[in-house]
Amino acid sequence: MTVLALALASGLLSPDYCDVICSQPFEYVNLAQGLGFGGNNGWMLAEDFTPADQGNINCYEIWAIYSQGIPSNMRIQMRSDAGGPGSIITDFTTSQVSHINTGLFSWGYSLWYTEISPGVTFTANEGTKYWVCLQTVGVYNSYCLCASQQWADQSYFSSDDGATWTSSQSSWGAPYELFMILSDIVALERNSWGGIKVLFL
Repeated sequence: MTVLALALASGLLSPDYCDVICSQPFEYVNLAQGLGFGGNNGWMLAEDFTPADQGNINCYEIWAIYSQGIPSNMRIQMRSDAGGPGSIITDFTTSQVSHINTGLFSWGYSLWYTEISPGVTFTANEGTKYWVCLQTVGVYNSYCLCASQQWADQSYFSSDDGATWTSSQSSWGAPYELFMILSDIVALERNSWGGIKVLFL
């Protein structure tokens, strides 16, 4: 269960304050691989989504392995669709990043929940396919957790900071998709998040 789901279930967060644009939630039983998105390696990942309705995105949730340091900054791009990640619509780096150790392990590493709330709002149009691109900043060997392809298009990988892209099928021999949730969070008090995170532990 995600932090947002826990918040809604516990009553700490009203549905009126949370609009989920893309839901690909983490489930341990569906964990298939960890795909590299460490910025110091030049790695970047791209995952597609197509909103059913127009909506804003200001919160990004992912699950990851950080084998050589927990990143305090994240880079996010939104790109158009070109049969894969296309032209850049927006590109920013943020320090508004928080992490929770889930207490789960795989391949000998801790699995982390990461919430990115950059204070930058992206408006996604109904029925338009976008690619969200993710990259840690200042650390090596970061891996975003993924499932086998089940929601939409497969994820894409770049080894040169987004200059060129290859599908996960071409990169690793299997089509994967990232566990991620993209949402619009409004009027959420800081002390509410504190209570929510206690529930997750």
